[in-house]
Amino acid sequence: MKNEALKDIQAALNIIRSATDKEESSAKIEVLELMTQSLLSTVQSLKPIALVQNKLGDRSKSKRNKPAPVPIPKSLNTPALANNPNATVPNLPNTQI
Repeated sequence: MKNEALKDIQAALNIIRSATDKEESSAKIEVLELMTQSLLSTVQSLKPIALVQNKLGDRSKSKRNKPAPVPIPKSLNTPALANNPNATVPNLPNTQI
């Protein structure tokens, strides 16, 4: 039954599409409005209140768990001293000519 209903709906949508292909954009918009109204009434009849609740107020009241900070990757080609911010930089000899 489910597959038959889906096939019927798809056939009806194809008929609507072919009927509106040659129409002006204003007629296409009216068809889309009718389809949208039908869709909204179907969604409202399903009563998906629990799925569509506004969560903005709930976010500020509850504490969100923040993810752990991501570690900074270290290059395999860099010496260990370069990765240490407290390491002292060795003095290089003055090679100016």
